[in-house]
Amino acid sequence: MAITPDDLRMMAFTMVDRHGPEAALLAGQAVEEMRALGDETRTNAWQVLRSVIEDALDGRIERDQKFSMH
Repeated sequence: MAITPDDLRMMAFTMVDRHGPEAALLAGQAVEEMRALGDETRTNAWQVLRSVIEDALDGRIERDQKFSMH
């Protein structure tokens, strides 16, 4: 099952709702943990999620906004 851009947006805002500004730091920790395990797929997934979290925190995307990834 593929993760859609809307799935990423929802996950990002869930992290922001639960952890506030710390959400980006937690995602960064997950990136490093997955990298240390040598898990490239999960490293990439957490990197993308961290980017969307940062966009949410910085106000570049909104909770109900539809978006696409390029």
